[in-house]
Amino acid sequence: MSYRIAFVFDDTLDVLDGVQQHIVTLGKELARRGHDVHYLVGQTEHSPVPNTHAMSRNVMVRANGNRMRIPLPASRRLIARTLTEGGFDILHVQAPYSPFMAGRVLEAASPDTGVVATYHIAVSDPLSAVGGMALGAINAHTHRRIDEVIAVSDVAARYAAITAHTRARVIANPVDVRMMRDRAAAADNGTLDSDTVAPHIVFLGRFVKRKGADILLDAIEYGEQHRLFPAGTYVTMAGKGPLLDACRHRAAGFDTPITFTGFIEESAKPALLRSADVAVFPATGGESFGIVLLEAIASGATVTLAGDNPGYHSTLLGDTDALFPVHGRDAARILAERIARAINDTAWAKQVHAREALLLDRYDVRTIADQVEQVYMQAIAKRRKA
Repeated sequence: MSYRIAFVFDDTLDVLDGVQQHIVTLGKELARRGHDVHYLVGQTEHSPVPNTHAMSRNVMVRANGNRMRIPLPASRRLIARTLTEGGFDILHVQAPYSPFMAGRVLEAASPDTGVVATYHIAVSDPLSAVGGMALGAINAHTHRRIDEVIAVSDVAARYAAITAHTRARVIANPVDVRMMRDRAAAADNGTLDSDTVAPHIVFLGRFVKRKGADILLDAIEYGEQHRLFPAGTYVTMAGKGPLLDACRHRAAGFDTPITFTGFIEESAKPALLRSADVAVFPATGGESFGIVLLEAIASGATVTLAGDNPGYHSTLLGDTDALFPVHGRDAARILAERIARAINDTAWAKQVHAREALLLDRYDVRTIADQVEQVYMQAIAKRRKA
């Protein structure tokens, strides 16, 4: 059975951060299966997917350690017209959500339409928890319209329980494993110098405090001082953000060559990650999942190392070889020694890589879409019985 599905998301699709990646990846798989997939989103001018309906203008704010866009009040008339024309079987809302856009969509939803919410966020500090509870109180009346609740991890499920007083079933973020592997394999034909024998360390992420680029630089500095890395070891740090210039300035004083590429297009990510002998993601917190970890594994990074925050810990199923501490005076030493082991101890690296590769079936978009379709069926069944 095919459904008419609308993903409802307050933010833009002009950039592909975590939630955008989630709904675009899942939506493409659902469309491949014959569902009619639409996106009711905030201000968007260059969507990567068809059937995109921009419902509001957005403004930039800072929250949960990130800069993010929130919607200005959306037109109720536009919402009503879009829902009427769409005749959707399912509204799939990305949570937490704003009362000014997604909340208004829920208010206007047909009684026959099943509503599913997916929670994506993890609390990064007490202030964000208080803000989440306040938003949950504001949205309490529309949250009652939701038939089924999903969270992308146990961490996100705890956020849903704290802020919306709801129990969520955990269905992970999806990764298109086949696409990542295909793009990475194509990169071997010359996109990157895959014949380079010198060890390559890769960081990919925003240059903001909680993503931990400074922790990796601490580890590189420690490794230089104690001669842990083989001659020729080089580092690529990809991404942009307010701390980029400070990191560049600091790295200029190192002996280890460090290249800062700036923003990397989605299509180029698999090639970069495949080239990594060690892909390092030292985020300190505020992570509900860790899509980039799985992208690195799927692309063929030899070893993927992750900061031991709750979201990454959950995604990697607590693998103590792949996880490293991000707080404390020994954090730089431990990460430097872990990177050195990944480079120098081939047998150990192969064992870690094999365990990480086993995770991919669990998170592949085809597996996740099966689970989400079941939730859709349950939400629709509730509506049709009402």
